[in-house]
Amino acid sequence: METITRLNPFPGLRSFEEDEDYLFFGREEQTDDLLKRLGNTHFLAVIGTSGSGKSSLVKSGLRPFLHGGYMVSAGSSWKVAISRPGNDPIGNLARALSNSSVLYENVDDSNQSMYSAIIESTLRRSTLGLAEAFKQSDITDHQNLLVVVDQFEELFRFNRYEKMNQE
Repeated sequence: METITRLNPFPGLRSFEEDEDYLFFGREEQTDDLLKRLGNTHFLAVIGTSGSGKSSLVKSGLRPFLHGGYMVSAGSSWKVAISRPGNDPIGNLARALSNSSVLYENVDDSNQSMYSAIIESTLRRSTLGLAEAFKQSDITDHQNLLVVVDQFEELFRFNRYEKMNQE
């Protein structure tokens, strides 16, 4: 008798990942809307109630479309940094940007902390720190940068938590 292995196409409580885009369907219209808005404004905020699929929409909807060249004016070469604010938003963003092949090509485990420190310093220097870090990067004219701040609301929750602990 042959054993059949069945895979569950749903990730449960976690969000879909970019490589699971073949399982993610039914939100093509929303993905098209994200592409149009991102193309027009170069900034995008995806908001909704907890558990509504915002992260899945970005990871398995928007990102594969970007890499597939669906935003024709930008091409298909995208560097993606995904960060969660946590209790160190700037540091976490710097670490996400210093991951291999995001802002710099030759980042490995031995020098990632150095790149992270440089990027964090640049981010903290001014309100245009992210733009400055981009200018200093190895990203070419034919590449794009997508910065995803997942769980953005943590900026407010952790700040309130820290204030309560200080009292």
